[in-house]
Amino acid sequence: MRLFLSLVLFWILSGPALAETIQPLGKFHVINTAGFIERDGKRAPLASDLETGELTLQRNLSGNLVLTIRETDIELFEIEDGLAGLTWNSRSSSVLEASDILDLSPHTLPEHVQAWGADVTWPGQGEVQLVLLPLGENAYSSFLISHPGNSTVVRQMELRKVSGPPNRPDPKATVPTPVLN
Repeated sequence: MRLFLSLVLFWILSGPALAETIQPLGKFHVINTAGFIERDGKRAPLASDLETGELTLQRNLSGNLVLTIRETDIELFEIEDGLAGLTWNSRSSSVLEASDILDLSPHTLPEHVQAWGADVTWPGQGEVQLVLLPLGENAYSSFLISHPGNSTVVRQMELRKVSGPPNRPDPKATVPTPVLN
């Protein structure tokens, strides 16, 4: 009985800690929100691209995130030290900085903000680094970083789980007209 109670107490106490490691999974809308190209020490913003796409995020048996785009799976590995394990320079651009990600996070320390990433071959970009950081309960910020020739290209993407209120009523439902006094 004592062992059972100890296990129950452990389960209850570990619940909040485990909840912090669970990230949103499922289908997401993705959009390029910002970016720049740097060549010879000069930075220029990338043209806006407001076209949205869809992707799916799932966990595999190893606990890594698997991002699926158009039937292509990309395994993302947890980055040691989370946000604290990443560095980038977004000066003179509209790309989020690490401090912005931390401000949008419920955490106060960068090492508590989980991050995932992988080096992958991206169509039209060649070898890129893909990084994914959580933004609240239903979104991620993502960066695609490539080095074509003597340039650096950074694309910032936003992944949103929902695109409208989740409890929106069915438009076919009959709703009585409100009476205003």
